[in-house]
Amino acid sequence: MTALAWRLTRLGGRSALLSTGLTALAVAVATLLLQFAVAGNFAFDARADRTSWRAAPEADGGDVLLATAADHYGGDSITRVDLAALDGDAPAPPGMDAFPAVGEVWLSPAAADLLDGVPDSDFLARYGDVEVAGELGPEALAHPNELVAVVGRSADDPVMAAERFSADGVSPRAVDGFGGGQPDSVYGFYLILMVLAAILMAVPAAVFGAAAARLTVSRRDERLATLRLIGATPGQVMRLTLIETVLAAVAGSIAGSILWMLVTPLVALIPIDGGRWFTADLWAGAPWIAVVALAVPVLVAASALLGLRSVVISPLGVVRRVKPKGLKAIRVLIFAGLAAMFMIATQLVSGSMIAVAILIVLFAATLAAVNLIGPWLVQRLGRILARTARGPARLLAARRLAEDPKAAWRTVSGVAIAGFVAGSVALFPMLVTDTGAQATESVAALVPAADAEALAATLAADLGDRGDVAVADSSGYLTAGPGSAVIEATTSGADLEAVRSTMTAVLPGDPPQREIDSSIMSNRLVNSVRTGVTVVLAVVFLTAAVSTAINAIGSVLDRRRTYRLLHLAGTPQQVLDQARRQETLLPLAFLGGASVLTGMLLTAPVIGAMGFDASGALILGGTLAAGTASVIAAGALARPLLRSVMRDVSPRPD
Repeated sequence: MTALAWRLTRLGGRSALLSTGLTALAVAVATLLLQFAVAGNFAFDARADRTSWRAAPEADGGDVLLATAADHYGGDSITRVDLAALDGDAPAPPGMDAFPAVGEVWLSPAAADLLDGVPDSDFLARYGDVEVAGELGPEALAHPNELVAVVGRSADDPVMAAERFSADGVSPRAVDGFGGGQPDSVYGFYLILMVLAAILMAVPAAVFGAAAARLTVSRRDERLATLRLIGATPGQVMRLTLIETVLAAVAGSIAGSILWMLVTPLVALIPIDGGRWFTADLWAGAPWIAVVALAVPVLVAASALLGLRSVVISPLGVVRRVKPKGLKAIRVLIFAGLAAMFMIATQLVSGSMIAVAILIVLFAATLAAVNLIGPWLVQRLGRILARTARGPARLLAARRLAEDPKAAWRTVSGVAIAGFVAGSVALFPMLVTDTGAQATESVAALVPAADAEALAATLAADLGDRGDVAVADSSGYLTAGPGSAVIEATTSGADLEAVRSTMTAVLPGDPPQREIDSSIMSNRLVNSVRTGVTVVLAVVFLTAAVSTAINAIGSVLDRRRTYRLLHLAGTPQQVLDQARRQETLLPLAFLGGASVLTGMLLTAPVIGAMGFDASGALILGGTLAAGTASVIAAGALARPLLRSVMRDVSPRPD
């Protein structure tokens, strides 16, 4: 059967080989994108695992005292890890050759670069009389750009006894090694975003991969229907289709997986959570890569078998080109039902992980249902245009849309799904706060209430005329709680870092901070979301452009006989080319705009609670313009093939 499949493909001429190549190319692109979507989820797990040592669990009789805090320098946040050995056998922390001695500071490479040339009084002085002993290895860092300082202290240092009031810090605790720690909760948030991004990328890629099995479907269906009429059994037809399709799909899947391995170092340059990735983080592992590489051909094979229903049930109807029945409105009801369920769920569910999972599943199902309602809308659009057509090109395009809406939808499905994704995510608020130093700055910290006056007096003496010190119940952004008080220093922007260093050295608990410093983390989250949205939109519009190009070429191959006959009957090439373009542009304009508005409406309850800002609208407008232009340009790639088809009027063996 394999030999017969190859023989039929080979005897089909260049067009048959081209259609097989198009299927392999489509599968390769789909596999590449799915590998990307899967790998991202493992990447955040890797970051969380590498940072969990900083929150190692407390243990009785531990041999290390550990505490953490968030220092600030300029507009950056630096994670500080304070370590003190309780005995002589303290283990070396991850990324370090030995346990840090008292007075040693180990910096991450990014922190070392940031502090290069910075006076000790502006940063290192906050840790006392210390020296930089080395740089942290990758095992200690979330990503290559993370800012971390590990400080070696003595067990009786006041810093190792002071409670941390901030949620960003870990109060001093005795630990027995650095394993089994709790990852930072921020990675749970990023993981949810990554799952959502994976769905937004994976659904268009999966739809594209499934559509690859339907490229040049008319040519294949006619050939298989002929085999059925001369005696081939349904089982033989199915096996022949599977062999032909799966061989091309497997070749494309392997190529896509190899391409993913080659581009991984480039993908690792995308900054998320303040830094790029270690390339190894994007390696999902051989088993998962193999699962994706196998899943895509299975998806393509299933799509090919579903497309054989007409050939198996009514081969004579296929050969005679019997007009298929209209699509049923149940497609609209399914899409509307899923969309309504998602919008209702956004208002009813709580913030638990189960509720978030339900929302993600409903959103993924609604996104997938766009592929269900699309052909129905294309058919209705074609019928309306056919009744109002005023020229031959418009009439030909409209009749094509009305009579074969599924094929027409495959050409524009990528654009419609991309528009839905763009409308869903691009208007999330993405405001970034300026964290630069101002002319006058206030820096404050929480301290134990019993020691507040004494600490304030010591700080005032050390600062001299560089700052005014006061003890208060609140500084406007820090509020004293039971047993705590606020010490605030007012200084100039030029002396900000020196004052902050002095305060850190005098006040042993939470590092002092400005009110605006709380925006550093939110800025990082916003920048991450902005980068993620841009990447997702770039991926889905790239998928749409490739899908449009491949399906446009496949459509010309599918209907080359019709084009030849129309041309021989006197239809000008210009009219046929205009009809081909309108088959894409008319549903593109209608479905693209409708899908964007639908996506915006679907997520409006969520976005409305956060507020709107212009940056999201700019990203949406820019990606829509670039994406639409790329899709139109991709569709134009079929023009030379159309000209070649109309010039060649010789009979074909298929």
